[in-house]
Amino acid sequence: MYRDYLNSDKTPAELYSNTRVLPKGETPFRDEYEEYIQAYPGRGTLKVQISVARGAFPLKNVLVDVSQIYNGVRYSLYNDVTDVSGIVDNMVLPARSIESTLNFDTAQIPEAEYLVTIFHPDFQELSDCTVIIHDKTETILPISLVPLTGEVNNG
Repeated sequence: MYRDYLNSDKTPAELYSNTRVLPKGETPFRDEYEEYIQAYPGRGTLKVQISVARGAFPLKNVLVDVSQIYNGVRYSLYNDVTDVSGIVDNMVLPARSIESTLNFDTAQIPEAEYLVTIFHPDFQELSDCTVIIHDKTETILPISLVPLTGEVNNG
């Protein structure tokens, strides 16, 4: 799925739309997530910033996939490409509510954990970077990619 655009004459932006507008009350989760949504009623946002040269230059057209493993199944929640600023943002994700952290009965629920995978054909792919989302908070995940050298390692 990350390499779809390599085998296509379309740009990444055409394959992975930047629009993520959901009707009020809607969620990117499927029906099987109803139990998860009830356990994690809070909402937090995720912003991913991709750069090169240790953060010196933003990188556009990097594919960003946010997924989660729930009940042993991996669900991809967002697929998007970075803009000219190297950013993908406004990803709204379920999180533990602030109130649940104060209640002893619900304090045992683990934090909402998501996996971020980053791909660009000219850079080393990063798989399953873990990020925790908190209620009413924007989490920023800065990533600095390493260029591919073009060398083949046969050993």
